[in-house]
Amino acid sequence: MMFAIPDQERKLLDERVVTSRSLGSDHNLVLHGGGNTSVKLKVRSVTGKDISAIFVKSSGSDLATINAEDFTGLRMDGLMEAKLLESMNDQEMSSFIKTCMLDTDQAFPSVEIFIHAFISSKFVDHSHSDFIVALTNTDLGDNEITDIFKEKVLVIPYAPPGFQLARFFLNIISERDLSNFAGVILRNHGLVTWGKTARESYEMHLKLVEEAKRHIESKWKGIASKEFEKEKEDSFLGFLPILRGLLSTEKKKILTWDYSSEAVGFSFSPEAEKFQDLGPATPDMLVRMKKRFLFSDDIAKIESDIDDFVRSYEGDYKRYVPSGREMHDPYPSVLVFRGYGVVTAASTKKEADILRDEAMHSFRVASAAGAIAKNKFITDQQCFDMEYWPFQEAKLAKKKRKELEGYIGLVTGAASGIGKVTFQRFVKEGILTAGGDVDQRISEVSKEIGEDAYGIKFDISNETSVKGAFRDIIKNFGGIDVVFNNAGYLKPSPLEDTSLEDLRKHVEINSVGTFLVTREAFKIMKSQGSGGSFIFNVTKNVTNPGEGMTAYGTSKAFAAQLSRYVAIEGGRYGIRSNVINPDKIFRESKIWEGGVLENRARAKGISPDEYKKGNLLHVEVLPEQVANMVIALIKESLFGATTGTMIPIDGGIK
Repeated sequence: MMFAIPDQERKLLDERVVTSRSLGSDHNLVLHGGGNTSVKLKVRSVTGKDISAIFVKSSGSDLATINAEDFTGLRMDGLMEAKLLESMNDQEMSSFIKTCMLDTDQAFPSVEIFIHAFISSKFVDHSHSDFIVALTNTDLGDNEITDIFKEKVLVIPYAPPGFQLARFFLNIISERDLSNFAGVILRNHGLVTWGKTARESYEMHLKLVEEAKRHIESKWKGIASKEFEKEKEDSFLGFLPILRGLLSTEKKKILTWDYSSEAVGFSFSPEAEKFQDLGPATPDMLVRMKKRFLFSDDIAKIESDIDDFVRSYEGDYKRYVPSGREMHDPYPSVLVFRGYGVVTAASTKKEADILRDEAMHSFRVASAAGAIAKNKFITDQQCFDMEYWPFQEAKLAKKKRKELEGYIGLVTGAASGIGKVTFQRFVKEGILTAGGDVDQRISEVSKEIGEDAYGIKFDISNETSVKGAFRDIIKNFGGIDVVFNNAGYLKPSPLEDTSLEDLRKHVEINSVGTFLVTREAFKIMKSQGSGGSFIFNVTKNVTNPGEGMTAYGTSKAFAAQLSRYVAIEGGRYGIRSNVINPDKIFRESKIWEGGVLENRARAKGISPDEYKKGNLLHVEVLPEQVANMVIALIKESLFGATTGTMIPIDGGIK
């Protein structure tokens, strides 16, 4: 750290953290990283020199969980030199801000840093309050808005975020004494308050929001709720994979379906169709949401509705975006279906969920605004300027999309062994993955793996259980792209000692179970119309049968043949199917427990270690090596032209 914060100043920063968390925990004020707070402090340089500094929320941090280290320190004297400038482009602004940072190893600060610096008060709070924005997303005049508040507030017209807004803000406050005002309302953008203490700034913020809320709720009773009709669920679950396929023409998408009473109620309201071209609650949401959402009152004509949406977006892109700029994905990211609620689409589940939250907040804001005046958002040109804001695009460009991001996968037998390791690898590669297992530990395993890992306890040999698992996958994510048929059962025994009961259990799991999972996934992939990939873990016992493996090998032979039929019948739909044949995978595997390894080694007259490495390469085959091959087979860039094949992963069988 290139500076030190004296103890007394540290206490002020700690106070800033406490009120920032309170502000960020209210989703009607701050949503998914929006809003920012700051405090001005005296710090000491490494040479012992006192420096006037400002600490502002860093870009990407969350006010709800913010810590002291999530505030970026900048020199006040450097920032105040910006008052001399009439304009800065984004590149110049970024470079200027970096020169003011006390420590360039810290995260980049909020782009609203200049507004925080230009207000002389020690503490500053800024939020995108739903109730404040609802007032400004109307044709109400400035005086009509200020009359709503008991305290004196200043209303400033919309200006694009960044230095343009800060310069515009500075010009206005230079003509006024901010000490005469309780806060500043930025049209279409939010509320700014300040104070000598963190508590003073925060409490004034809440007071102004509460006054706006009282005024709005005197005329607006919220979006009328309506419960989802459960009898419609089956038809919509059948529709979601079709929708996902249509939206994934350019990039695969994850879907979030909101069928809450509020979402369904909105879908039935006249506003659902009326608000399509209105725009979101705040301009910063345009980066995710676009200006328009798609409304449909008939899911049967969704393909033509999406085509119309894409053509409209492409026309607006040509009209409003400078040539040479790459067009964003033209497909709708927010869709409202009458009677079914709201669906959002993004390349990750997290982004799809954020979109859902931003959409619902936008619908509330628009509905509230329409109840008190006429809805009015920024112009179409301003919307596209914001969506294609170079500063924002530069940040997004740093987040390189993984090749398999947007894919939805299922790994069976994911609680241990090859399945667990492959489950982990799927998630690492960007695949939203459901790990399935009959073992209840699957829930713990998925939590250990983290975000984008979802555990589903189900029995692959039970048809009802399998159908229920895929129902959950569709309901939560929209479809399926990849299935690793890995779950299996093994109980070695000589032919003459193999009971019918043992044989049936092998067949129920290794044959019938694999068939059920494959059949249900195949139907979904076919309806999506965007291809798919199956990988079957068959093992070497099909091509090189081992003694005492009659029940296991014959049941696995069914799975191997099934894979061929998937390749034959799936080819026309871009569905690929391949087999891997690993041999003797011991690490983390349950099938070798209970003395199985020792007994097999003893039967061959060798030690367990010799048995593990009993191949041409004299190496132990690892589950990670199997996972590597599975991932390679999934990637279109590597094996996109391969189907119906069988690949050994066995170190070379002697």
